Amino acid sequence: MDNKNSVAGVRAPSFLSTAKELRVIFEMLAMASFRSRLDSIKCGDGHPIVVAPSFMTGDGGTAAMRAFLRRSGFAAYGWEQGRNTGLREQVYLDFERHVKDLAARYCRKVSLVGWSLGGVYARTLANKNPDIIRQVITLGSPIHIPDMSGVTGPVLKLYEMLNPGAMTDPMLEWGDCWRNTPSVPSTAIYSEGDGIVDWNLCVDKTLSAQTENLRVPGSHVGLTHNLAVMYAIADRLAQREGQWRPFDLSGLRGRVYGRTPTLAAV
Repeated sequence: MDNKNSVAGVRAPSFLSTAKELRVIFEMLAMASFRSRLDSIKCGDGHPIVVAPSFMTGDGGTAAMRAFLRRSGFAAYGWEQGRNTGLREQVYLDFERHVKDLAARYCRKVSLVGWSLGGVYARTLANKNPDIIRQVITLGSPIHIPDMSGVTGPVLKLYEMLNPGAMTDPMLEWGDCWRNTPSVPSTAIYSEGDGIVDWNLCVDKTLSAQTENLRVPGSHVGLTHNLAVMYAIADRLAQREGQWRPFDLSGLRGRVYGRTPTLAAV
């Protein structure tokens, strides 16, 4: 598939859509209100999970999600690379080393959860090291972005300001490593109400028996505090290794979640 053609017609979200990101306040309040319900989810098997943060956040931005995953029975870790200021080859190599160390320590495959730009790192690692990755989940990640044009103007300017020479970093040449469908089970979680990245960039385009696009309601900024996201991630990670199945949309789930079909490559 021609990646440029696959994103034809994609536009950066409007100012109004970006303003709606203020919904994160209500998403955080809802998560706090339903803390006891979340804590009742005990489905983990103790395997290691690494959560990579979004652009301009670090492990602090994923702390609530990792705490939830630990309470659910998983061994959740941050990416331990400081603030995610953009795509950098050296940052990726250090992140990869961190994940390999966990795989060796636990003698088990590692699952990856990547929020926004963190999902680009997660997909890259999954495609480069499928032998140590159990599954990968992305949250509003621009996995089909050929350049930074799919991000809002202010974010793009901030990206360039914080990353002198970023547009020539070697990692930008690895596009296929995050655009190609991983050979491990993968779930791309996205929101059509995303006010930061056009959701069309956040879904897989190619057909695979172990790939899915899962739609949730909510904002981009609130994806790590979204009750629907928390539940879906726990459900996905709880599956036994080698027994992955698509998310069940029957019953009440079908009223909350949705699915964008993957498309066969052309």
